[in-house]
Amino acid sequence: MSKARSPVENLKTQGEVEALMRPDGGTAVIDFWAPWCAPCVAMAPHFDKVAGDFSEAPVRFIKINTQDHPALGQAFNVRALPTMAFIHNGEVLDVFVGARGAGAIASKVEWLLSKARGEGFWTRLLGRSKKS
Repeated sequence: MSKARSPVENLKTQGEVEALMRPDGGTAVIDFWAPWCAPCVAMAPHFDKVAGDFSEAPVRFIKINTQDHPALGQAFNVRALPTMAFIHNGEVLDVFVGARGAGAIASKVEWLLSKARGEGFWTRLLGRSKKS
C-alpha cells in the first residue's frame, strides 16, 4: 500500500520560492520555522491538521526551515519564529507572528481563499457568494 502524499510541502530553494511568488503563483500559506523553536514545534501539528482539512482546496501549505535555509526567511523579512505568511498570486496579503492553534489558522485560510475568489469585504461580511 502506498503512503499518502503529505498536504504540506517543504520549500528549500530560491527557485521554488520565486515560482510561488510569481503573479500566477496561486494561493499558499507559508510556515517559517526552525527545529530549535519550541513554539514552532508546538504549532506544527495544528498547521498539519489544517493542511489536511484543506487538502481539497486550492491552497498550498508550505514549510520553510529557516535554520537550514536562512536566506529564504530573510527574503520575506522574517524576524521572529514562528511566522506564517498568507500569499495569493505573488502578494503577501497577511502575516501571523507567533504560534496559533488550528482554529485560528483555519479561519485565516478561509479568509485567504475568499480573497483568492475575489470576494470583497461586504461579501465576506454578509456571507453572500459572488454568484448570488
